Amino acid sequence: MDWINVSLTSVSMAVDAMTVGAVDGIQERRMPLWKVLLISLLFGIMQFLMPTIGYFVGYSFRDILESYIPWIAFVLLTLLSIKSLVDFIKDRKAKKEENPKAEETRKISIPEILLQGVATSIDALCIGFVYLNLEIPQAMLVFGIIGIVTFALSFLTTLFGSKVAGKLEKWAGLISAIVFFAVGLKILLEGVL
Repeated sequence: MDWINVSLTSVSMAVDAMTVGAVDGIQERRMPLWKVLLISLLFGIMQFLMPTIGYFVGYSFRDILESYIPWIAFVLLTLLSIKSLVDFIKDRKAKKEENPKAEETRKISIPEILLQGVATSIDALCIGFVYLNLEIPQAMLVFGIIGIVTFALSFLTTLFGSKVAGKLEKWAGLISAIVFFAVGLKILLEGVL
């Protein structure tokens, strides 16, 4: 097994989850450690499950799934982007009407985290197709490594985002809208081109 390739694949698969985790951390100032762990764990589990599903679905559905996966990820992340932009606009209006000094932080909900986990990992279905030449134990090892790397890197970036949130909190909604859309567009372009 080519461990360098597995390592590079693991890091590249984790990038979307890392980015979304960092934005979550920025949006929810002083995010509790349990939520940082939950986000990271969910992202890691999803990055393990999606390639596993892709592996077992195999080539019989590859042509059908492969063409839709980038579009599904793009639509989910665009919806998250629109929601973040709407929340940002609402927060700006509310702060103008209320006390501008009032310190408020947005809370990331569990359903939002689940949707993010699916949206950032759906393109990982294709990775399962890449490793169809491996036996089941080897493939599960590779997918496990992808999940662990995603967990670790998402934990670090979510924690970091939470720590710098005070400096970026005013713009968190706009940043998240831009990042969600950019990640979705990246997945779409990679899948189409």
